[in-house]
Amino acid sequence: MTFDIDTDSLGPHPHPVASYAAARRRIEVFQRADADAIAAPGGESIALLHGRRTRHAIVLFHGFTNSPRQFRRIAEVLYECGDNVFAPRLPDHGLLDGAVHELANLTAEQMRDHADSVIDIAHGLGDSVIVVGLSLGGNLASWSAQFRAEVTRAVAISPALGLAHIPRNADPVLLPLVMHAPDLTRSGEPDRFRPDRTSGWSTHAIGQMVRFGRAVRTAAITHAPAAREILLLLNAHDHTVSRARNLELAKRWASTGGNVRVWEFSDSLHLPHDLVDPDEPFGNIGASYPVILGLIDGLEPQMDLGHWLQVR
Repeated sequence: MTFDIDTDSLGPHPHPVASYAAARRRIEVFQRADADAIAAPGGESIALLHGRRTRHAIVLFHGFTNSPRQFRRIAEVLYECGDNVFAPRLPDHGLLDGAVHELANLTAEQMRDHADSVIDIAHGLGDSVIVVGLSLGGNLASWSAQFRAEVTRAVAISPALGLAHIPRNADPVLLPLVMHAPDLTRSGEPDRFRPDRTSGWSTHAIGQMVRFGRAVRTAAITHAPAAREILLLLNAHDHTVSRARNLELAKRWASTGGNVRVWEFSDSLHLPHDLVDPDEPFGNIGASYPVILGLIDGLEPQMDLGHWLQVR
């Protein structure tokens, strides 16, 4: 028996807003959705706005099972530098008393619609749009880079295009199995200090996340990315996502004329998959934040922390 893992339906439907006022009204829709869904404390969408269009509008897409709070500190730094910043809550994430099984409702189509609507909003917030995302958020940043011409710069941090140690040629077998078999979940102990994080995972949600990444990888074979500049940030010590698939995507972008560069943190730093969350127990934001913030600004990272990779 075979199942459809179609990704052709995951292209963009752009409707960028024309003004700051229109963007602000759209953000209010996100904020009402947070209230209707009963977002956990700290799990609400973050909108740090100056009351007018700014030079840059920066979008921050958080990771799987996390919430916008993951990017709170980076958002505040960028806002203080004069940018409008929007870190939206992903569907089915950051909910009060959120259970792992609720993540099973997440679909690649929802991820597409979410990224589309957020880029539409960002177009009204600034003269240029910079998109940043980690893990699942890195998939959304990659999708935005591939499909949305409004994006000036995309910084995709450890995108979850595939899981580490699972070969890409296994997708035709594993993806249908994961997506159509009964959902398997694993729950962890809730963190009373971080109620905005979902403790555990869902195989259905992971399958949809990989399917969404597959849509970007497939489109990149024959179509140049729409973004003017793409910066892919990898971590040599990351044992969660597939380094090979990320490099494959970068090479596809480069081969079609995309302006793409890949930076990798050194393995010797022993950084975790989550390079962003200041509450990550094994994290080192003293090392990761200067690089992330520098890439957002288009600056060269510190060479003692990693190096540029050849992608052509």
